[in-house]
This record gives sequence, C-alpha cells and structure tokens, in this order.
Amino acid sequence: VPLCGGNIDTTVLGRVLERGLAAENRMKNFMATVSDQPQGIARLTTFLGNHGASIKDMYHERAFLHSNIDHVHVKVVVELQGKEHAQEIERVLIEKGYDPVWDDGTHKRMI
Repeated sequence: VPLCGGNIDTTVLGRVLERGLAAENRMKNFMATVSDQPQGIARLTTFLGNHGASIKDMYHERAFLHSNIDHVHVKVVVELQGKEHAQEIERVLIEKGYDPVWDDGTHKRMI
C-alpha cells in the first residue's frame, strides 16, 4: 500500500500499524477466565497494568459459557514492549492462574 502525500487513508494506515505491532509481538490478544464477582476484571486489568501492559481492548462474555456460573471469559488485546515483554506477561499470567488462551489457540506458548 503506497503511503504518500494527500492519498493517505488513515483507516488503512491504522490497520498497517496494528499488523506491524502484532508481527513484532508488541500487540497480542488472549482469552482468560476471571471471577464474575466484584473486582474480578479489575484485578486482571490492574495486574496487567502493574506489569507494563497497555490494554487496547477488552470484551467480556457471560452468556455463552460452559463453565462455572460465577466466572466470565474476557478477551484482552494488550500493547507490549516486544518479544521479551510478551514472554514475561505470558509467564506471570500463568503463574497467577489465569490460564490464558492466546490468539493462536495455545494455552501455554504464544511465542
């Protein structure tokens, strides 16, 4: 896609940038199960923030689950600092018991 002068389509430019971030492990997405009690999602978002991950998007699903009634699935898109940071986030999520499922469908290895 040529990008120059006045013909820059900002929507296309945004997509190009996001794909570049994803290719460089600077943007990742995962699904996790969290408590549907007060502060359940807040604990996850605070945890990610404390480890330097910037949340770009988050979606939670209650209705179409095949798990405990007191849990909710969340899909999270995070912006990271690169491959090493992505590996660190993966490690600490697993240690904390979130058992993330990464966008490639794996449970334990995203990189």
